[in-house]
Amino acid sequence: MAQHKILLVDDDTDILEINRAFLESEGYEVVTATNIAQTMEKVQLHNFDCIVLDVMLPDGSAFELPPRIAVYSGAPIIFLTAREQVEDRIQGFKVGADDYITKPYSLPELSLRINAHIRRNMKSEGFLMEFPPLKINIKTREVTLKDNPVHLTNREFDILRLLAETPNVIVPFARIYSHVWGDDSACDNHLVMVNISYLRKKMEKIAPEITFVKTEWGIGYSFAYPPVKNSMHGEY
Repeated sequence: MAQHKILLVDDDTDILEINRAFLESEGYEVVTATNIAQTMEKVQLHNFDCIVLDVMLPDGSAFELPPRIAVYSGAPIIFLTAREQVEDRIQGFKVGADDYITKPYSLPELSLRINAHIRRNMKSEGFLMEFPPLKINIKTREVTLKDNPVHLTNREFDILRLLAETPNVIVPFARIYSHVWGDDSACDNHLVMVNISYLRKKMEKIAPEITFVKTEWGIGYSFAYPPVKNSMHGEY
């Protein structure tokens, strides 16, 4: 599973190492910096999903960074600092922060806040489609069902994404074939049906009691939301 990449910035190398080790154990890919110059260098080199900044850095205040970072990255920014005065919080949000956490703090809470901001940012940019208990990550091409990964081929993913873009709307065979195979010639209905069958079987292994992909007999398929209960299994 692809990792979310985050940037941690703090001039206290002990704190930096503790945070890095914990967040890596949580599944993040972590890049670190200890000053403003390094931060800007890393932002231009990497595509981050979230940036966590200590405010007081050796070469200046991180309050100056959000507008500069925004030139290269739309990643959410979290200030992590010992400055807990209301005026500091207000200034942090005014300069473009998405969150403000004061020291001391809980590492699990930090991880949860990072994850929440990444998810919110991805949804706002159209990268994350959520149909509980199904999640489709457009950016990483990952699908999870009941928090379990569904390992799809590229074509299976493209079919699911296409159907999910218009829930409860019938998508004809020809539209699926043209979009997924990039072929505007005569539609191969059998090829579409086979791939739909594989897609369903992979999802049914995780959630046999429901189905999201509904057959529209003689026409095509639709993405059912809420999902359709499978009468052969227990209630959803």
